[in-house]
This record gives sequence, C-alpha cells and structure tokens, in this order.
Amino acid sequence: MRTIPFILLVKCLVIVLAKSSTQQQVENVKNVGCDRQENFEEIFANLEESIASNFTALSERIAKLEKLNETLTMSQESKNKGIISDVPTVCNNSNQHGPIITSCKEPSTSGVFRMQNPNVQVFCEMDSFNGGWLVIQQRVDRTFDFNRSWAEYRDGFGTVGKNDSFWLSLEAVHQITSRGSCELSVEMKDGSGRYKYARYSQFGVAGEDDKYRLTVDGYLWWEAGRTGDMFSHHNGMKFSTFDGNNDPGDIKCAQRFGGWWFKQCFLCNLNYPGGGTWHPFTNEEFILSYTRMMIRCE
Repeated sequence: MRTIPFILLVKCLVIVLAKSSTQQQVENVKNVGCDRQENFEEIFANLEESIASNFTALSERIAKLEKLNETLTMSQESKNKGIISDVPTVCNNSNQHGPIITSCKEPSTSGVFRMQNPNVQVFCEMDSFNGGWLVIQQRVDRTFDFNRSWAEYRDGFGTVGKNDSFWLSLEAVHQITSRGSCELSVEMKDGSGRYKYARYSQFGVAGEDDKYRLTVDGYLWWEAGRTGDMFSHHNGMKFSTFDGNNDPGDIKCAQRFGGWWFKQCFLCNLNYPGGGTWHPFTNEEFILSYTRMMIRCE
C-alpha cells in the first residue's frame, strides 16, 4: 500500500516536466523573431508532437507501475489470508488431540492426549488401579464392529475417548511395549452389568514382521474381582484377521471371530462379533457388553 503515494508523485512529476518542457520551447519560439514568423506554426506543431510523445511514454510507464503495485498488493493480501486461515487449524488440532505427553504417567486426570512417540492419540486412565494406564482397547457396547482388516488393526480404528469404542493400533502398542516391562489390566461387564477384571504382570506385542506376536503372563490370581486366567492360553500367538490368518491351526478362526491372537480358537476374545467373551465368565447367553484393555509400562 505504500507504493500508491509514489505513483501520485510520479504523475505530478510528469506534469511538471511537461510544463517545463513546454515553457522552454515557447521561449525558443519567442526568440525566433518576426522575420521567421512563417515557421511558427511548424515549430508549434513539432512542440505539440514532442510533448504528446513524451507524455505518452511516461503515461505507459505509470500504467506499468500501477499494474505492478496492484499485483504486489494482491499478493500480500493473499499471503495475509493464508497466514490467518492457518491459525485456527493449528488451534483446532491442538484442542482435538489434547496436550502432548510421553507417557500416561504424566497427566493428573483422565483424558485424551497426544503421545509424542509414537505419534498417536491416546486415552489415559488416571483413576482405576492407581492410574497411569494407557487404554489400548475399549468396547462400550455390542454394536461396534471389530471385524476389521489387518491394516485397520495395525493402524487403529474407532474414536479415542472415555465413552467411545476403539482399537488403539498394534504398531503403536508394539512400539510402547518394546521399551520396557509393561503390565496389563482387563476390565469387563456382562449384559446384566456384573463387573470383573483380570490383571497380568507381563504384557507385550512384537513387531509386524513377527505378526504382532503376543506376550502375556503373570496372572495376578489374588486380585479381588478376578475372572480366571483365560488370556495366558493365547501367550505366544500371532495376531490374525480375516485377511491375514496367522493361526497355526486349519480352522481360520478370524474368518468368523474378528481380529485376535487365536489358538484354535480362544478362551477369551474381547473383539468377538456382537460382544466380547471371557470364559467361564461368559457363555453364549452372557456376552460381554463392555471391555477395556489397559497397559502401564515402566
């Protein structure tokens, strides 16, 4: 916007120069003398032509400068709009993903956070079992579909939140559990609202090259509310989905029972279609309506 006064200045300068040039040439005409009066009209015509030519050239330059000024102004306005439009996006992303943390031991209250490494949105449970838990699976009702592809289980699906169903991500769980020792807590409710849980002192998931093989051991049998040790049956098993069968048997359990660490086929399966299962807490008549898997790592 500062170039506009400059354009006005140039216009004024052109007019002044034109007048100056005219006055100079008029003085020349006055000095010609009466004896050459017959050439006056020719000289005056040349004078007008010269003024017109100079004025036209300068006008063209002014037009170019105005065009350049307009282009620069539009470019700057466009940049300003871009900067302004970016600001809400950053704020919205920050609000959506929550504060950045390196571990669920850091927050003081339960909620959604953005883990720094791996870069994934997580829910930290800070109230149950003395807090510090990272939720890796949650099923709040029987309607949410856990019969997903290998890629979906690897990358995660659902909405991470306190009252939402989701699967965190096998790859993220692998990266987190590979750093040190982790423990596991499994919470569940059946259709009548009965609540139970199981806890294990050891839990880990291998990388994708080993098909996210499960390590689960150290069932804490003395814990109140125990359900019986069903998960240790699956220790050492590779993860399977309907499009990625890694069960050592011939049944292809994942074709019917969703994604899980099957062993011809299961004693527990929290991703079972229509609701989770955990024998003997559940049977065909009592499918789990709520499940939650949480890990806490050193």
